[in-house]
Amino acid sequence: MAIGDLNKKFGWVWLLIGPLMGLYITSRMTGMGAAYNAVTREVMIAGQNVTLYMGEPGIRVVNRLLHVHSGLLAILNIVYGLCIDNVNLSDKTKRLGSILAVVGAILVTLSFFFLQVNPLRTLAVPFRALGGISLVVAIVIITVGQLRKKVQ
Repeated sequence: MAIGDLNKKFGWVWLLIGPLMGLYITSRMTGMGAAYNAVTREVMIAGQNVTLYMGEPGIRVVNRLLHVHSGLLAILNIVYGLCIDNVNLSDKTKRLGSILAVVGAILVTLSFFFLQVNPLRTLAVPFRALGGISLVVAIVIITVGQLRKKVQ
């Protein structure tokens, strides 16, 4: 099994998990009953009834960030998995970069999820920082491997 297979498999699975996390948050908001109904508005768009959430903009922004980052980081992992096996690095370094890319995607996405769940809000900043550092190190590893490949 190639080292990059982990990233490719994770990327495709993460493309499914991100929207499911958003659906969970939306279901939690709709479960609030009257409080949710007070901040929503029904509108007709292209003949379809659509419910718009008009409440706290912070929740909408964080929900968008959750969706965008889960998709973007899933695609990053798929591309990482396609490239990591072709660079001129030791297997240990490739495996480290591969694992850091997966861990970084999980931590960054979960940090946005935690911002929307009150008991977990305090974990959001450390998760985002650790995830960001993991992703930066993973990208530096693959960049060094790509540059080393072209030099030799």
